[in-house]
Amino acid sequence: MLTINGGAYVIYDLKGKEAGRGSGNGGNQTHLQNFVDAIRGEKSLNADIQEGHKSTLLCHLGNISYRTGHTIHFDPKTCKILNDPAAARLWGRQYQKGWEPRA
Repeated sequence: MLTINGGAYVIYDLKGKEAGRGSGNGGNQTHLQNFVDAIRGEKSLNADIQEGHKSTLLCHLGNISYRTGHTIHFDPKTCKILNDPAAARLWGRQYQKGWEPRA
């Protein structure tokens, strides 16, 4: 388990015993500013974009599993939830007319 409090974090093992701790810049402001600066071409991203994708992917899948109340099966090659219409509905979003992603 990982707990985060501001700029500090604590890692616990499976028995609840503290396994590590650390600190750094806390909150989203630093991350969001880095992202905006990178878009503007002023700086490069602090982390590879694929690492950010993997991190948020796990959060989204965990939330979908929690909301549906069961394990979901995901194909990482196609980026699709398998054989679960209820979970698949939570995977996408509806866009306002004119804002749909283009292929």
